[in-house]
Amino acid sequence: MTSTAPRARSTQLTGRLGVASIVFMVVAAAAPLTIFVTTPLNMLNGNGPGIAVSYVAGPLILLLFGVGFAAMSLHVKKSGAFYAYITAAIGRPVGVGAGFLAMFGYFVVQAGVYLLLGFSMHGLVTSFAGTDFLPWWGWTVAAMVLVAVLGHFHVELGAKVLTVSLVLEVLTILVLDVAILARGGGPEGIRIAPFVSGEAVLHGSLPLGILFGVSVGMGFEATALFRDEARNPNRTIPRAIYTVIIAALVFYGFAVWAWMQAFGAHGVMDAVAADPDNIAYATALQFVGPVFKQVMNALAVTSMFAAVLAYHNMVTRYLHSMGHSILPRRLTWVHPRHGSPFFSSLAAAGIGVLMFVLILVSGLNPLAVFGWCIAVGTLSPLILFMLTCVAVVVFFRRNRHLPVGRWKSLGAPALALVLFGSLAVVAMLNFSTLSGAAPAMRLVLQLLPLVVFAAGVAVALAVKRRAPGRYSALNEDDAIEARQLAAKE
Repeated sequence: MTSTAPRARSTQLTGRLGVASIVFMVVAAAAPLTIFVTTPLNMLNGNGPGIAVSYVAGPLILLLFGVGFAAMSLHVKKSGAFYAYITAAIGRPVGVGAGFLAMFGYFVVQAGVYLLLGFSMHGLVTSFAGTDFLPWWGWTVAAMVLVAVLGHFHVELGAKVLTVSLVLEVLTILVLDVAILARGGGPEGIRIAPFVSGEAVLHGSLPLGILFGVSVGMGFEATALFRDEARNPNRTIPRAIYTVIIAALVFYGFAVWAWMQAFGAHGVMDAVAADPDNIAYATALQFVGPVFKQVMNALAVTSMFAAVLAYHNMVTRYLHSMGHSILPRRLTWVHPRHGSPFFSSLAAAGIGVLMFVLILVSGLNPLAVFGWCIAVGTLSPLILFMLTCVAVVVFFRRNRHLPVGRWKSLGAPALALVLFGSLAVVAMLNFSTLSGAAPAMRLVLQLLPLVVFAAGVAVALAVKRRAPGRYSALNEDDAIEARQLAAKE
């Protein structure tokens, strides 16, 4: 006799991701090669030859934040990162608002990179074949389809794709850097002091330079999103957090410093100002050769694809986590064979397509929209960093019995809060530089993160009124260890 009862659908993610796999997935979201070739633009808007110092200072601020973030990851047993931590400490409505803002930030950056990927792929194919059989938006659609397919399978498949892409990107940058250093640099030779001097560091706008430095390490917080799929998460997640930030600090600082040796501290800005969009490729042609330049151009496109895939994985985990409480339950469904949050992945892909279609039919210049997306995607995490700093302090003040020192629970997050607050002011004051938007649109873009956050708070309050059982589940398993230790006292 066969049972007619419906089979329970799995909603729990599992896996054996190690530190390296999580690090590769998170770092790939930053698109290292894309950052490298766009650094000349950051130099023009930031602090010029002092950008290498800014690329070290920015991750150091993130490292300061990471101290409290990593400590909290040991006690909040939920893979919601910003959403889970802020919910556990400040409350459900604010936590949901943070979750909405985090997803929004990832979505807008992903949308911007999708646009750039389409144009870049179109240009790459045209340069090789003399013509292109697809319009630029056709390549974006193709990338979206491939991302959706990879998202349907277990995260370890996507991790392998991202690992290969990231390794190739890093090797490409290092090959160019080593070639420059091996040839003794440019007319000024190989020097360190001129690039760390006060004249270099204070060139142009140091605050904007540091903001760009922070942006190269953003995304590290997504390490906590993969808690359920990590091997021994209490060890893997904190190690991944520190590894991502330190790797960004060392790699970008060295990579940009070594590249600038091709021109010298006194000549680099003239070279950058002459052709900021292509100067990195011109350097590759000069110091390595034409084949390498073409390879670098191609890998810049794969770098963008790796970034959109990584952002897709991050948004999917947020949707899956919030599906356990505030969002539709179907978002928690896990594929019985692949062990993937396939429904959340499908929803994330659908939202990405919707955003892309809206951009296309709006008649707006896609490259202008790209600038808007990156600017909003830079501002949104700064707000979340500040909220999480407050959450870390509040959480450990309420749970004083937890074995956490004052530096991790108070000193580091409080100092990080001040620094992120200062950077948020810098971003707001320089939003026209970051976005390239006209005054009216600039105001809309600046308000968008606050509107999305408020929408999340409103959704939480609506669910509290209409479905109190689901609302109460928001704190379920958020701080198991804290409650267990409290019960023992």
